[in-house]
Amino acid sequence: MKIQHSLKSRIIALVTLLSLGLVFSQCKKDNLEKTQIDQSKNLILPDAVKSEALAADGIISTSFYLVNALPSGYVKDGSKDYTSYVQAAVTKYSNIVFPGFPILINTTGIRITSNKTITFLPGSELRLKGSSVTNYNMLHIYSASNVTLYNPVIVGDRKTHIGTTGEFGMGIAIRGSSNITIYSPKVSYCWGDGIYIGQTQNLAICKNIVIKDAYLYKNRRDAISIIGVDGLLLDNIYAGYTDGTKPWTGINFEPDNAACELKNIRVINPRTEYNGANGIQIIPFHMLEGGNKTADITIVNHVDIASPRYAVKMFCNPPIGTPGKLYANFNFINPKWHKTGTGTPLVLSTNQTNIKATVSSPEVMNTSGTILTWSSTYSLLIKQARSVALIITNI
Repeated sequence: MKIQHSLKSRIIALVTLLSLGLVFSQCKKDNLEKTQIDQSKNLILPDAVKSEALAADGIISTSFYLVNALPSGYVKDGSKDYTSYVQAAVTKYSNIVFPGFPILINTTGIRITSNKTITFLPGSELRLKGSSVTNYNMLHIYSASNVTLYNPVIVGDRKTHIGTTGEFGMGIAIRGSSNITIYSPKVSYCWGDGIYIGQTQNLAICKNIVIKDAYLYKNRRDAISIIGVDGLLLDNIYAGYTDGTKPWTGINFEPDNAACELKNIRVINPRTEYNGANGIQIIPFHMLEGGNKTADITIVNHVDIASPRYAVKMFCNPPIGTPGKLYANFNFINPKWHKTGTGTPLVLSTNQTNIKATVSSPEVMNTSGTILTWSSTYSLLIKQARSVALIITNI
């Protein structure tokens, strides 16, 4: 009886295990893509990026998987142009999932309209086909609202570009749009800017933009350009090795005209390093061409390494006859400005009398690797506040 009972127990256990195995196998098959996203949280980003794991994805039960829009026999090596297929899917569906392999597009780019959520799986990459075109937008969010991108990987054509002129090939361009959130973008090798935040043709600016955990590397003009925005959060941004054409800057605030604004801007934990000129640049004088303007930018925990010119440059000297005045507050909290090539990490140059700036708890390292004393730091920074009401504190 004991032997029969033991055999019976083993049979029941075996059947149970087989049943569980079948259920697990089916669940694994049904959730393969979701599992890949979950595993991606363990991926290690480059050492230079002080980033958390990839953002949670936006995948839901009704998400459309882009592979289902690709032609029969599609390739997974990024060698064939699938621009039209990608655009058709992005236009039709509200929640789209890019597959875990590179997809080649041309300079037409992909236009993203309102109410879209797009997730890039691990291994996804939007790759630009080489050309001689000087102006392009690989992902273009134009006059749209309520758009969220998760983990987009964008690779421009800098290595395969034909020609040497032009500077406006953008990786992700946001123009005249509102309520846009981008998590963990990686944008590299663009002919112009990695990310561009600007205006539509009717000069509408952007509002309420959030970009978190960005890695912007080796773009040719700027890592990120901000032309006009009211409400911007840049959180944990890496902007490095930008070179090729002026202004060679990591984070560049450069309004183009009187319709632009630089309002309600916070930049948290930015790291700029080895860019061709400046780490962060603020050039707001074109805003004054139509009258008075206000601006406010707060930058917290900025780390800059080896900018050849300045870690931070603010220049606002509008030509004589410009009708407007700038009322601005620029705040730099706990910066670490290291090994600036000119020996001067901060320059504030303006003919405006209503610009105020504060620098709190700065750490300045000279080119030989020595951290300056508080008195030396104060003397160095205050000397470069040309006509700006600069307050420096050592809290």
